[in-house]
Amino acid sequence: MKKFIHYTFLFLTSVAGLLFFMAFPRLFAFRVEGSEHLGFKLAAFFKALAATAAQFFEPSSWNFFESWNQETVIDRYTYSLEIIFVSLLFTVFIGSLIAYLFMNLPYKQRTKVKHVLNFFEGLPNLLIIFMMQMLLFTIYREFNLRLVTMYGLAGKEPLIFPMIINSILPLLFFAQFLIKVMEEEYEKHYILLGQAKGLSKIQLLFIHLTRNIIPVVFIHFKTIIFLVLTNLVLVEHMFVLDGYIQELYKLLLTHGVSPAKILFYVGVFMMPVIIVERLVTFYGKKAGIARGIDI
Repeated sequence: MKKFIHYTFLFLTSVAGLLFFMAFPRLFAFRVEGSEHLGFKLAAFFKALAATAAQFFEPSSWNFFESWNQETVIDRYTYSLEIIFVSLLFTVFIGSLIAYLFMNLPYKQRTKVKHVLNFFEGLPNLLIIFMMQMLLFTIYREFNLRLVTMYGLAGKEPLIFPMIINSILPLLFFAQFLIKVMEEEYEKHYILLGQAKGLSKIQLLFIHLTRNIIPVVFIHFKTIIFLVLTNLVLVEHMFVLDGYIQELYKLLLTHGVSPAKILFYVGVFMMPVIIVERLVTFYGKKAGIARGIDI
């Protein structure tokens, strides 16, 4: 019952947010026709909010499945989901690799590595995209070597480069989180007991420590999932990719589009992501209970 109330409230707040988003531009208007000064028009805003909400109850507003169930829309949908899930796999692999290599470094070197991770994690995505573009352009100009396809042109949509760009900040964030969890776990008594018994550092890290941090990592992995998702908006726009974000953008620019249609398009896109997030969280809780870890 508690979960039912939670998800019902979540759905209602999502609908309310969508209605507010669609009616929000009507809140502002020029004070005098031809003037450059904007003013507030609360009456127009509430009128637009009521009119938008009323569209939910119009039968014609719910005739949108045929427009979504087209080959071009499905191709964009699957392409964007492919970028998201490949980015997640790349994030987990590279982030884990960085964390485990970090734990095998001498203690004095770890502080320097942390400074490097903090520096790159603080860089904005736009700067990272620009730096990688310049690097690839320089390699192509000097050596006539095209390492990856960057832009979606002539019907060919790239995967590797958008996936790398989409994963850079999430994998750095994931590596930092994993390092923090590992360092805290490495100070516990069972690690000291294993060292006293003569177990190697690799055995302690990959067998005992990893099994104990999996529940905590899985529970907090939802942050990485939604970070990858939000980065996709920037990546598809910057690299002219014909993905599902472009489809949503065109839909929002369509005059008179019903809120039910927007809600369906966004919901269909978010559903696989939410399912994966729920499965990861569920597995993390089960693994925590099995190992007697209170999360």
